[in-house]
Amino acid sequence: MDYNKKDNVPAKKNSGFFQNLLDTLFNSHSPEAEKRRRLKGIAKDFSKTKYHGFYKAQTGEMLPQFAKLFYDIYKLVFSAQNFLRGMPNKNAIKAKIINYSLSERQLAVLDHLTEPKILEMAQKLPVSSIKTQIESDLDILGADFDSERVTKIENCYKAYKAFNDFCSFDFYFMLRKFSSGLQEGNFSNIPNFDKINAEYIVEELQDLITIIYSIPDGIAWDTFFELLKDMKGTELISSGTWRKINQRLKSIQSSHALEYIVRLILQKPDYIPTVSHSNETILDVYIDKVHEEVDKAIAKIETEQKASKTNDFCMKIFGKTQIDQLSNYVYSFNSILEKKELNTYLYCDALNYLKEFIVNFIKTDVREYTDIVVIRGQWDATLSAPISNGYQELISICDEITAFDLSLAEEGAVGMKIKTLLPKIAHDPGAENIVNRLINDSNEQAKGYLVTCTQDLISMGKLFKQIIEDEQKQKHLLIQNWKELEHYSEKPLLKFGVDIYKKLYMFVQLMQNTLSTINK
Repeated sequence: MDYNKKDNVPAKKNSGFFQNLLDTLFNSHSPEAEKRRRLKGIAKDFSKTKYHGFYKAQTGEMLPQFAKLFYDIYKLVFSAQNFLRGMPNKNAIKAKIINYSLSERQLAVLDHLTEPKILEMAQKLPVSSIKTQIESDLDILGADFDSERVTKIENCYKAYKAFNDFCSFDFYFMLRKFSSGLQEGNFSNIPNFDKINAEYIVEELQDLITIIYSIPDGIAWDTFFELLKDMKGTELISSGTWRKINQRLKSIQSSHALEYIVRLILQKPDYIPTVSHSNETILDVYIDKVHEEVDKAIAKIETEQKASKTNDFCMKIFGKTQIDQLSNYVYSFNSILEKKELNTYLYCDALNYLKEFIVNFIKTDVREYTDIVVIRGQWDATLSAPISNGYQELISICDEITAFDLSLAEEGAVGMKIKTLLPKIAHDPGAENIVNRLINDSNEQAKGYLVTCTQDLISMGKLFKQIIEDEQKQKHLLIQNWKELEHYSEKPLLKFGVDIYKKLYMFVQLMQNTLSTINK
């Protein structure tokens, strides 16, 4: 396009008159001629609108009248614009919109459903009772979301979205092109606006059209502006002021004036504005978030209670809570794996407990008791065999656990592979897959030891229970020489057996508690 150098506006082409004459004489149907006719018609339609003072088609200029109107609008929304821009978390207003519309009963329920309140409940009630109470609270929360309240919430959110999108438009950037001395947020002096080449703001005009055309009809703005005032503590803009602005915007939209201007600037008679009407709803997401936060709080309580139970069991079984039988299959190595987003070791504590139990209880107390009762006792060998076999399997697995742990050392068969592959993870997906497989295989091996030994201990416990009950009977059915066996023990055999059974039972509970935490 040619421009007048002095005014930087499109120059009139002398050929225009002759071209129009030729088009008329020869009834030209060329695409260019058709385009010119359509653009001429658009210019004519624009001139008939009440906003014809925005743009001068002959020179391609945007005029001060346009800038003055949007300067007045900019001045009215500036405070709200600054406030909305300054909100650090855009999602926070979604929760505020919903909370602003809740019933008193719903607000009371939500107060119960905060993590601090749930943790406070855990000091007085078992988890099962807390879950029952929470389910009742959630039912109340959902029941009060009737159709009227839901509509009010969604309409308030639509109002926020439309108003926020409008305020997100950079009025200052656009208006400064009409007045270079314009200062952002300074409304003490009325600026002088000049006409400018319309091409300078064609992109801003397209954005403005999209924003204006996307403002939905039939929105009840009052609730949103009351909320805005409540959030700020002062009125940023009244709903009445915004209604007047919105009426002007709708008037501009219905006149198609801005569409006409953009078509003429771009010389594109087929230009169609982009309009986006959001169907986003916020209530379902909000309710899901409440459920999620509640579930997290319950999970935290259960984890803490299981950890507390684990510590109690450890104190009763081992006399301490920190067990360090393993050197390489340990949680401390997980920090290295997590940094590279790899799989991690899962059963370190449980395997430590198992080896400690076998080394310092099965190989000592249980062995001493079985040496007396099983080996010296007069009873059916087929009945005593499961105890002996279970004991031998536990001892064998203890040795396997030691070898397994050593294999994960830096110089071990598996540990060396992991050590070699870790530096290659960033650039070699194959290395990542291999390390993950090695970690998974190690976890499966550890789990296998735990499951097998726990089953052996359960079976052993059941047999010890039968032995204890047999000793307490007047007529012994399993072992015939109980009186003789008493001479081989430094402590009463009955108490010895009961203590062993109790420890076996506690250890099985420890395993179940630890494994349930991992599997969850």
